[in-house]
Amino acid sequence: MENKQPPSYGMIQLSRSSIGGTGTALFGSSIMHNDVIRLTISNGFMEREDSQDNYYAKTSRKNCIVEVDMSYTQFAEAITSLNMGDGVPVTITNIGGQPVPKCPYEDKQKMMRKEVEDAADDIARNLIKDAAEVKKLLDEKRVLSKSDREWIVNVLKDAGQRLSSDIPFLNELFQEQMDKTVSEAKGEFESYLQNKMNSIALEALAGRIADDGIRPTVNMIPGAEEQVQDGLLDADEQEGGMQMNM
Repeated sequence: MENKQPPSYGMIQLSRSSIGGTGTALFGSSIMHNDVIRLTISNGFMEREDSQDNYYAKTSRKNCIVEVDMSYTQFAEAITSLNMGDGVPVTITNIGGQPVPKCPYEDKQKMMRKEVEDAADDIARNLIKDAAEVKKLLDEKRVLSKSDREWIVNVLKDAGQRLSSDIPFLNELFQEQMDKTVSEAKGEFESYLQNKMNSIALEALAGRIADDGIRPTVNMIPGAEEQVQDGLLDADEQEGGMQMNM
């Protein structure tokens, strides 16, 4: 048996992983996750035996080059969004066999809500300040000059612009984040449900095949039609297509 393991040999593995408790935070995601797609790249080696090449990953933890976790949505984006932008966020969990500190969780809804509230407070402070300056000007001058009147008009225009543009814009961003969070949670649930259904279906199918077996039929036997005409096949063998007794 021949064994080769130059530094350029590597193995990549994709797997589904379940995380208990409250789940884990993922970079670029606004929800917690209990199920992730894990991608692992490790050092590899090849063994040649009986004229065949067999490829293996070095299982030692130190031979793990990098390990990342992705949500189902991020995984789908990664394989369908080639050559787009800087890529798709992933959460690094291991580099060179050394675990990486957990990704911190940020509640995007709370973050956006605070930003909207801070922006509203800032606008309110500016309006109070402008109102105090206008009142001071009116108290000090019985007759306003042209420049004074223009200044007052500009103050009012600026206040109106902030009220009509800044708050609605931030509110729109908040709503977009809410929609994104709901859509992400829905996508994660649908992906998890689909994978679960596929697993259950495959397990059930494998169990039926193991219990009943698959019987060859006319379409699977060369020259079967001629044999049927000659009466050489039994009735069970004359049923068309592949059948499983379920």
